[in-house]
Amino acid sequence: MSLRGTIAAAVLVPFVGTAAVAANTTAANSQQSVQTARIGTLSSLEKEAMAFRHLQTELMVAALSCGRQEYRNKYNTFVLRYRPALKRNGRILKTIFKRNYGTQSKRRLDRYVTQLANDVSVRSMERAEFCEVAGRKFNAVLRASNKATAGRLLQAAENK
Repeated sequence: MSLRGTIAAAVLVPFVGTAAVAANTTAANSQQSVQTARIGTLSSLEKEAMAFRHLQTELMVAALSCGRQEYRNKYNTFVLRYRPALKRNGRILKTIFKRNYGTQSKRRLDRYVTQLANDVSVRSMERAEFCEVAGRKFNAVLRASNKATAGRLLQAAENK
């Protein structure tokens, strides 16, 4: 395992309980589809919250594993700037999991978020372009308006 992977594995655990975000990469979409299938039909707002969680996770992993202080700074800026959206999407995710898992919702949500972080961390180690793509996503979401909706941030990240 590379140092990048070791750092990501060691540092991700304390962060997995933070609010929602997302990335629309092929791997993220397949993971999202699997989860969506298990939790039933989602509204467009719920799908956006799931996608936003994916983006946040991808940016978090990049900040922790790409070895660039610039990315850590940009991730901190992202979290501070979009804190209301992160909190709102976190509440939406909790609602989705509560509706589908009842008393097991917290455990299931924690498991989902942890698995998502692990999947992105593995992808960061397997794909040489991961950090470069993440850098473009950081720039895109930080150029967006502070009042941008989660959907607009996702579009900005996709169009990086």
